[in-house]
Amino acid sequence: MPLVTRLNRRSQLGVTLIELVISIVVLSVVVVGVFSALGTMVGRSADPMIREQSVAIAKSYLEEIQLMSFGLPGSCPAVPGGGGRINYSNVCHYNGLNDAGAIDQNGNPIAGLNLYSVSVSVSASGNLGGIASANVARIEVTVTGPTTEPVVMTGYRTNY
Repeated sequence: MPLVTRLNRRSQLGVTLIELVISIVVLSVVVVGVFSALGTMVGRSADPMIREQSVAIAKSYLEEIQLMSFGLPGSCPAVPGGGGRINYSNVCHYNGLNDAGAIDQNGNPIAGLNLYSVSVSVSASGNLGGIASANVARIEVTVTGPTTEPVVMTGYRTNY
């Protein structure tokens, strides 16, 4: 085999310095892009958890209220035994409730949920599927978390 042919084959083995520098630059750009995307995702990873916690708090309050006896604001009986949620016995007692921090039905603050605020509105709902408004209470629970939009959950309690 001639000497020129052997030298051409040897000179084509390996990578040139320019190719190496270009590949390092391209790889660096890709790595920076991936890390900035990951940084954005990690920064917002708590938002879904806070929203789910807000939904759970709203469901809890709404269920508690719907289990009470029927009553509309304006025709609401007095709270037996004085104020406080532990003495609430009627749906209308919850109208205007504002809790700073999630509180259980006995009035005890729930650990770790002090950054959430809860407000409740109870009103006559109008006509609900043919049931007169005097027999339907519309319950709206609004939970505001530390970083997310407020969660509003609406339910109804009928006089059956």
